[in-house]
Amino acid sequence: MRHRLHFAFWLGFFPGSLSFPRIFPMNFSTQKELEKPHTYRTLDDSSPRFTDFQSSHYRTELSSQSARDTGYASGAVAGAEAWPSGGRRAIWPRFSVGFQPRSRFVYRAYNFAIAMTLFLMVLPLFLVITALLALTQGAPIFYRGPRIGENGELFDVFKFRSLDSNKAAMITKDKVLPKGSGIETPMGLFLRETRLDEIPQLLNVIKGDMNMCGPRPVRPEIAAQYAATIPDYERRFRVKPGMIGPAQAFMSHGTSKAIRSRLNNKLCRTEVSYFGEISLVFIVGACVVARTVSRIGTTVFGRRSERIEAARARVYDMRFVSDDGQSRAVFWVDEDQLILDQGNALNVPLLGRLTMLLPDGQTRNAAVELSTVQATAPNGRVQVSYKPKSEYAEHILSRYLFQAVVVPHRSEFLSAKLRRALTRSTAA
Repeated sequence: MRHRLHFAFWLGFFPGSLSFPRIFPMNFSTQKELEKPHTYRTLDDSSPRFTDFQSSHYRTELSSQSARDTGYASGAVAGAEAWPSGGRRAIWPRFSVGFQPRSRFVYRAYNFAIAMTLFLMVLPLFLVITALLALTQGAPIFYRGPRIGENGELFDVFKFRSLDSNKAAMITKDKVLPKGSGIETPMGLFLRETRLDEIPQLLNVIKGDMNMCGPRPVRPEIAAQYAATIPDYERRFRVKPGMIGPAQAFMSHGTSKAIRSRLNNKLCRTEVSYFGEISLVFIVGACVVARTVSRIGTTVFGRRSERIEAARARVYDMRFVSDDGQSRAVFWVDEDQLILDQGNALNVPLLGRLTMLLPDGQTRNAAVELSTVQATAPNGRVQVSYKPKSEYAEHILSRYLFQAVVVPHRSEFLSAKLRRALTRSTAA
């Protein structure tokens, strides 16, 4: 049934904490199973039929491993659950989102009504941000830039200006803004991390340039680069770009563009679900509020990076399992180094997987390579550099370990935390 949504989504979609951890799961038991040449399948809630995600769907630009990577990640987010053939379906259903409307007139009226309602709701915040930007950075307050819309037509997207205009023009001439560029305005980093810089795009939806949900709009020069290397990248231009979408909400900014494109392509062929889309808008809105409060707390109390805090909070249930079967506890981790137990017998380079236990008992595995020993201690612990072995592994680390996503995994929703607390109190 298309419009199924677990009741807990409505009761507890707001994150139970002000960090941003894991999202929709994939039921993979081991990393070795991931590497097998299975046919990976998804079961969409809107249809009882299975759809195969096979590497043969790709042109030769993608290796078979890259093709499987994109299938794993996109299948888990597109309103579906991905697993190796014969795998176990998750207990909770998924809501379905698509970008193809049955009636363009009805869908346009719906988008106008939703965008206008939201704009009136956030108008006080809109005015406050405008005033703060005028005081801290001066004119121009807004950014306007060309983007490719439906059928390749150009339009100007609106944002709150968050970058030094002259430096941004040079750095992003033919590429996206690199991480750590340091060209943000005084409030720019805060606006970009909380996604509040995108509030003016409600005006694009009201004008009809964009929809509430769809592939994110891209610049012409960036689109040309991706179209040359990513199969069927242009499919996204058959629909209007969106202010929000699953790729933006459930995947980190650093997730491979091939993985994001695979997800967008699937949704461009999927019929619009108004129920699922409204659910997504509410969930993303709640998470943006939580992220904003969290960033304010980080600024006021001077805490460490949210990404590093999130990762180090996970080490109590995290292990490194080498390809020879040896399992070692992880005591500390950041974006490129970790500390292992029993590391005095560690021979690098060493291949294996980082295994993370989620609050609901599910596990996530990311294939990594330990490369260089940085330090050793008398107690047998060793600090070693590591790196992900595939785009899929990088995606898993950024989403589940460093929690660099907007929408958390359902096990972090308030309803799930309350249920676990109730279970513990009952057991006691």
